[in-house]
Amino acid sequence: MDSAETVTSREWLLRSRPTGRPVDSDVELTRRVVPAPSAGEVLVANAVMSVEPYMRGRMGGEATYAEPYPVDQPMRAPAVGRVTASNDDSVPVGSLVLHDFGWREHAVVPAAQCRILAHDDLAPAVHLGVLGIPGMTAWIGIDRIAQVVPGDVVFVSSAAGAVGSTAVQLAKLRGARVIASAGSPEKVTLARDLGADAAFDYHDGPVSRLLRGALAELDEPGIDVYFDNVGGDHLEAAVRMINDRARIALCGMISIYNSSTPQPGPSNLIKLIWRRARMEGFLLRDHQGAREAFEADMADWIRSGRVRPVHTEFAGGVEGAWDAFLGMLDGRATGKAVVPIGGDSGTRGGTFLPDKEVRR
Repeated sequence: MDSAETVTSREWLLRSRPTGRPVDSDVELTRRVVPAPSAGEVLVANAVMSVEPYMRGRMGGEATYAEPYPVDQPMRAPAVGRVTASNDDSVPVGSLVLHDFGWREHAVVPAAQCRILAHDDLAPAVHLGVLGIPGMTAWIGIDRIAQVVPGDVVFVSSAAGAVGSTAVQLAKLRGARVIASAGSPEKVTLARDLGADAAFDYHDGPVSRLLRGALAELDEPGIDVYFDNVGGDHLEAAVRMINDRARIALCGMISIYNSSTPQPGPSNLIKLIWRRARMEGFLLRDHQGAREAFEADMADWIRSGRVRPVHTEFAGGVEGAWDAFLGMLDGRATGKAVVPIGGDSGTRGGTFLPDKEVRR
């Protein structure tokens, strides 16, 4: 076994289940000694972790597609790091790996739950964004669920988010005309920079009116595809504007994540019948067999500049992870929200947009 000296690690524990928006007392940053890896395990020094909307549901204990976080136990999150000790020949020391034991500086991980990253010339944060779960989610939604073809009019909500910013670019690669919604003038500008043909700030009025205005700008009667990251008024507006045989890919519903009471759904779903349209929810775990094909495509697009990574790095190391999570929920992240943890992160803090970097 390759071994390392005993290390201590700071890690975040869930202490109580949030009601509504999470607060600081729901979690605690603790320190513990990390044991050496047992047979079939590796020790990983985490370089960077991600914070994502679905974690709010895991904290609350709701029955969703992801298991709830146990109270008084370390939380989990996608992370990329280097193996510093190994008790499994399949994952040698020095490997750059992706795993689900974030929210901590060092983690003992079953080797079977580590994936050695093939494209390790790309920065660790990229493996959590466009080359990771958000990027593959956008790829599945655009290509396999919505089946976007040249000439489609595609509406993407939360278009400056981790999934949405990639969905905009992939729809353009497929020859579509893209309408984007985002939550600030700066994010609207970003969506246009990524290729959106029309874009609006959903704070500027009823979404149905803004979407109708974007369609008029493009001289289009309706939308063929809606890539939904928001739900609520965005979904209702999209259903109102669909063309015949439209496809709606249900990816997420940010509008309800912090709601402590059930929210009303769209009241116009009968239009799906009138328009012979299709609405389908999807989970990435049902498409894992496509990962190699996705990574080959996406790595090539990243290197050639056809798809550009967009992410926000929250400072403070593991100590700043909770603030990063709250900031992501509050809309303070552009693109993928990541937290550099270790010296091998290859990140420097700030917001990284296409062709520029904005320091915090």
